[in-house]
Amino acid sequence: MIGLAAGMDMADMAWEVRCREEDMKQRALDNERNAIDDARRSVDEKAEQLKVLANQATLFAGFSMVVLVESNVPTDINGILLSIFGGATACVIALMLVSSLNATYMLVAILRYDCVNRDVPFDEFWRKRCEPDWKLALRAFSYGVPLFMVVVSLVAWVTFWGNGAWYIASSI
Repeated sequence: MIGLAAGMDMADMAWEVRCREEDMKQRALDNERNAIDDARRSVDEKAEQLKVLANQATLFAGFSMVVLVESNVPTDINGILLSIFGGATACVIALMLVSSLNATYMLVAILRYDCVNRDVPFDEFWRKRCEPDWKLALRAFSYGVPLFMVVVSLVAWVTFWGNGAWYIASSI
């Protein structure tokens, strides 16, 4: 009877060890799935940010180009004012193109990131390879937006240069 009880205890212990091993394997598998899901979420979040930045920068560059091409510049305009207008518009276009192109190139890089066979974690990948370009793109965009507002105000000044309405408004 004692031998049978010892045998049953041994079998129970073996069963518990086996169940514990299976549980550890399942937890390791769950942890790996969670890591893959976290990497995919991070990639999707950054991809969405980059898409928005690239689209907005492209819109601002396009609007600036339209302002430059479609504005009615009088023939008797002051050369300095025209130079400031053209230079500011060109700067907006250049800044927005830098922002848009950097965001697009980073988007390509992170969409190629392998979430399943991660050589490095995505946060480290982003910090080492993309963070400086992200900062440059965001800085170019943040400088370009106020400059775009300057261009909008300059287009009114350029368009109505020499018009009597300025003099009437200033005398009131």
